[in-house]
Amino acid sequence: METITKTCKVKLDIPEERKPDILETFKQYNDALNFAIEQAWKPEKKIINKSKLHKLTYYPLREKTQLPANFICSARNKACDVIRFNIIKWHNYKKASKPLFKPFSAIQLDKRTLTIKDRSCTFSTVNGRVKADYFLGNYQKQILDDPNYDFRTATLTFKNGNFFLNITIVKPALVKKPETVMGVDLGIKNIAVTSTGKFFKSGLLNDSRRQFREKRASLQSKGTRSCKRVFKRLSGRENRFSDWVLHNVSRQIVNEAINHNVEIIAFENLTDIRERVNQWRKKERAKVNLWAFSKLQQYVQYKALEAGMKTIFVESKYTSQRCFKCGHIEASNRNGFNFVCKRCNYSINADYNASKNIAFKVLSGKSPDWAGLPRKLALKTKRFAYV
Repeated sequence: METITKTCKVKLDIPEERKPDILETFKQYNDALNFAIEQAWKPEKKIINKSKLHKLTYYPLREKTQLPANFICSARNKACDVIRFNIIKWHNYKKASKPLFKPFSAIQLDKRTLTIKDRSCTFSTVNGRVKADYFLGNYQKQILDDPNYDFRTATLTFKNGNFFLNITIVKPALVKKPETVMGVDLGIKNIAVTSTGKFFKSGLLNDSRRQFREKRASLQSKGTRSCKRVFKRLSGRENRFSDWVLHNVSRQIVNEAINHNVEIIAFENLTDIRERVNQWRKKERAKVNLWAFSKLQQYVQYKALEAGMKTIFVESKYTSQRCFKCGHIEASNRNGFNFVCKRCNYSINADYNASKNIAFKVLSGKSPDWAGLPRKLALKTKRFAYV
């Protein structure tokens, strides 16, 4: 069964007298995590088996730290997970070095180290359990009050003198029978273009990112202590603005799918987009390296699942070169924003043509993610193409 996973971030009201205990827990937890990584990071072979690493780390960490046993197990599990992630990177010919965690990196919590209550929580520390109330907004209240959500894990974070709990919750999703697919093409000039003819411009986002990039360059050239503080503040502001734009665009994409009675939203698989653009100009590479393709896809994915829709990914090969009308593939078909087929003279916006090709790949059975194939492709003005 499909499930909806969400992370609800809540600010904690921590009693002043308990803050030192929590900060000490952060330090000891990350020391334990780095120790576990050190034991697992062998030159001849990296240890990713949790049972093997448990034998090497559990009793030494019980002696050298005041951490509860469950925190030591949590640090061991996290060490195995991050090393496994690095090994996957190596298999994909990507760079990855030995992880090193800072003293106040996030702490992984579970049902044994954290108890979630209505408007408060209790969690373990090196000096007993701490009770903390929540500072909740309407969005957090709506999620936490939903009886269908089930608590799974959480992370405790410390930032700018405040403590936050990131609660991961899961509930079942009711996915509709696949009948209609809508393709979505992502890009730099247009954030997204759907096969229904909806264009989402990226001028606001690109302009703001260019301004932030210029400010960062100016601050880096000065290098003073105050400039570093401003640099850090700007980074957070840029990320928040980007997330705000991406959340709005993802909501509009899902609404477009709802309006056209779509059950499947299809994207290109752009996992390695940054590696594929090394031959581009520096200015264009900068735009791509800052552009959160995967983040927008993730936002659409969970919003679509809440609406009963499936999100799938197809191979990006030839989606921008193929003529949707006659199927002819040629690199010269596309020239910037314009697409003119060399065989049938079909003329159309290049991004719109690509979005229809993405959907067509699902209809023609070229997506590995969906067994039950849909029969219709959603086009402009609620028209459909049947296969």
